[in-house]
Amino acid sequence: MKREKLQVFSQQPLHERRKSSSVGERGWRRRRFKRSEDTEVGAALADMPTLLLVGTIKGSLNDVMYGVLNPTVDAMRLKSSYVGDKFAACAVLATLFKPTKREPFRSHTLKWLEGDHPYIFRPIVKNRDFVFMEATGFTQLADGEAVGYHVMHSVTFPGACPMNGNIRAHMAVCAFYRQLSDGVVEVFTKTTANPGGHVAPGIAVKYGATALMSAQNLADCAQAKKLAWMTARFGRSTSTTSTTSTASTTSSSSSNRISHLPIRARHNVNVRVCFNCEERVSLLSRRDLCSLCSRSSCSACNVKKELSFISKDGSLLKHNMRFCGACIKDVMNLDARVIACEEFGASRSEDNPRRSRLTAHLEGLTASDPNVVVLRPSVLGS
Repeated sequence: MKREKLQVFSQQPLHERRKSSSVGERGWRRRRFKRSEDTEVGAALADMPTLLLVGTIKGSLNDVMYGVLNPTVDAMRLKSSYVGDKFAACAVLATLFKPTKREPFRSHTLKWLEGDHPYIFRPIVKNRDFVFMEATGFTQLADGEAVGYHVMHSVTFPGACPMNGNIRAHMAVCAFYRQLSDGVVEVFTKTTANPGGHVAPGIAVKYGATALMSAQNLADCAQAKKLAWMTARFGRSTSTTSTTSTASTTSSSSSNRISHLPIRARHNVNVRVCFNCEERVSLLSRRDLCSLCSRSSCSACNVKKELSFISKDGSLLKHNMRFCGACIKDVMNLDARVIACEEFGASRSEDNPRRSRLTAHLEGLTASDPNVVVLRPSVLGS
C-alpha cells in the first residue's frame, strides 16, 4: 500500500518463510522465536504477518511527537478525532510516567482499547480489544541526533479478560521519527498484530496497513491541537483583560509571538474590509471573524478548521471555526514542545482533568449551533 510519501510493506508469516527456507535456516528461525513463544503474546504474534511503514511526512519532529502524545483518555479521544484511528472505548489502567515540563513528550502507560467496526458489521463481527503498554518520548543516537519513539506492546495479566463479549487481540508496534530536513520527518514503523478469531490474513494485513497510514495525519493533528490551545487561551481572556496583556502573558512562556494579536481589539476592527487582501467583505462574511485575532477576512482568505474538545460531561464535541491566514501561519510556527509543556502543566493544576481551558472557552457555545457536533462519550472514564 502506498499513499503520498508513505509505503507499507508486508513480510510473510514465520511459518510461510519456514516452508521456503533451508533446513539449517529453518532451525535457526525456530530457535530464534522459541523464547517468545513461551508467552501468550509471543505465541499469538509469532506466525502473523509483519508490516513495515517507511517514508516521510510533512512537519517538524516536535509537531509529530505532539500528535503522537496521548497519555490520558481525553487525549486519546482527541487524537482519534484528528488522526482517524477510531475506537469504541478506551481506558488508562495505570500511569507509570507522566509528561513533565522537562520531558513533555515522555509518557509510559498501561491501556485498554476496544476497536470499532461500522454499524452494519456489528451483528456478524465482534469487536476486538487490546491491553497494552504504551511508551512515547525521545532518545538519542550515537551521534547525538534526537529521535522520537512510540512503542505499543500487548501484555497479559490476571484480571484483564476480554470485556463486553469482545475477542482479545494482540499487537506489537515500534515507531521511530527523525527530522530528515526542514519541514520533513522520516518515519519507520514495524508492527505485528493478531486480531484473534477467524480472520483471513489478507483482511488483517489490509486493516493493519490502513491503521499505519494514519501516521500521515500526525502533523495535522498537532496543528489542530495547537489551534485549539491558542483559541482557548485568547478567547477566555478577551472579556476579562486587555488585548495587550493577554498577548504578552501567552508569549512570556514562549519565544514565539503571534505578531498581530496585540492589536486585535474588536472595536478597532473594520469588518467591511478583509484584513489580508484589503478587499471588501460581503455582508454574509462580516460575521465570520477570525477565532484568534477577531479580524474580518473574506471567504478566499479565511480558513475553516474543525476543532475537537471534551466537555465537562465527557462528550466529545467538534466545532467548525474560522481563522485568518496570518493566524494559521503564526500557529504553525509555534513550537509544539512549548505548548505541550503549558498544556500538561495546566492539566495537573486543575481539580477536574476533563475541564481544560478549551472546554471552559467553548462550553459557552450553544448546542443549537449547527456547527457543533456532539459525539457519544467513551464508555470508560479516565
